[in-house]
Amino acid sequence: MSTDGKVGLRRETKMAMYSQFIGFMLDAYDMALVLVMAPILVKVFSSGTGSEAWQYITIVLTYSITMAARPLGSAIFGHYADKIGRQFLLVITIAGVGFMSFIAAFLPTYASIGGWSYVLFCLLRFSMGCFFGGEYAVGHTFAIEHAPPGKRGAIGGFIQSGFPAGYVLATLVFALISFLVGKEAMFEYGWRIAFLTGVLPVFLAFYIRRKLPESPEFKKAREKGEIEKAPFWSLFKPPAHRDFIQVFVFMSGLFLTDYAVYGFLPNLLTLNGRGFDTTTYSLIYGFALFMAFLGYNFYGWLSDIVGRRSLTMWYCGFLVVFGIPSYYVLYKAALAHNLVFAVIGTTMAAMLKLAWGIVPAYLAERFPTRRRAVGVGLGYSSGALLGAGFSIYVWWAHSIPFIRELEGPDLWLSPAVILIVGSVMTFASLLYSPETRGIELNDAGRIKRG
Repeated sequence: MSTDGKVGLRRETKMAMYSQFIGFMLDAYDMALVLVMAPILVKVFSSGTGSEAWQYITIVLTYSITMAARPLGSAIFGHYADKIGRQFLLVITIAGVGFMSFIAAFLPTYASIGGWSYVLFCLLRFSMGCFFGGEYAVGHTFAIEHAPPGKRGAIGGFIQSGFPAGYVLATLVFALISFLVGKEAMFEYGWRIAFLTGVLPVFLAFYIRRKLPESPEFKKAREKGEIEKAPFWSLFKPPAHRDFIQVFVFMSGLFLTDYAVYGFLPNLLTLNGRGFDTTTYSLIYGFALFMAFLGYNFYGWLSDIVGRRSLTMWYCGFLVVFGIPSYYVLYKAALAHNLVFAVIGTTMAAMLKLAWGIVPAYLAERFPTRRRAVGVGLGYSSGALLGAGFSIYVWWAHSIPFIRELEGPDLWLSPAVILIVGSVMTFASLLYSPETRGIELNDAGRIKRG
């Protein structure tokens, strides 16, 4: 069967992309559950002393712990995926995710063992972060290596859309469990049920991955004797280190735009009680995630036609022009409680995240097979570390006198400024990147920029 992208996808390709869609959806599902259940988990794993803000921060900190562990997981699992193969480690990472979700449901509470319950929860979140870091490194690489050249962008966009799908699913499942068992029961055992639901999709992904053959690109590299002895360290050796630095800046910029949008939409829409009520906000936020789901698929598909580099460079210009107007429309909609304007603004905000649709394909096309898994995983995960400080950056932007004067006490212009900074970073990184659309994966890293 032809692999030029004009003929239907092979069975192995479909299974690989569906498997990784589920895996990435589980990633978002797990993270969203922690955030949406934060008010409950505070009571479960902490003493309840101190201010409400401090108690909330202790749980949100576990989210940061999970993020911080991802580069470590990407480095370890990606390194060995480039040495011994993708398929086996792909089974291990999803099994680890399922096992951690299962353990989370049976953790002891503060009422039973005191502060050790919080320590155990932090350790579990760290372990989960390691497995999810490995999941991205191995799973995204594996799926793109099974994809025909002409459809890598579309398949990558589909895989990436698993993330907003996971967030939507988590909020729906949490709402359903809360409705069925009641508010009080959520503190007693409802949170355990919620964590257990994260195990169910693992069985499907595990079953699919057990049936999948090894990556064709890895098999070719192994047959040619092109396997690296130390894939992780090879990322930082000249001249390969330039590709990793370019990807790091590219992902750091994207994460800044990502956090600036979805990290501040809740605050922007609710305005500390002066904006939309919780129910209305939840519906608007869910709509934004749905638009992101569609947008990732569209952008990935379009990149197969236009090209990853040129499309995204133009897109960065779009962000610079429309970033501030999008936030302003949302801000005014929240102040006026205007649902029509909120939907328009949310659609605009979702358009500020479309470039994520190329990430799986683009990252896979930036690294040769012998260090692709570790490059994809570490390049992606390490970019999140700089972006994770977005709250600090927004506060810095707010401290600039003319910005503070324009936006007043409500942070709507400051996150837009950080979004523009992230867009400029992404644009600048692409100046040092080749066009990767349609290249042979074994030529990755050999093509000159421009």
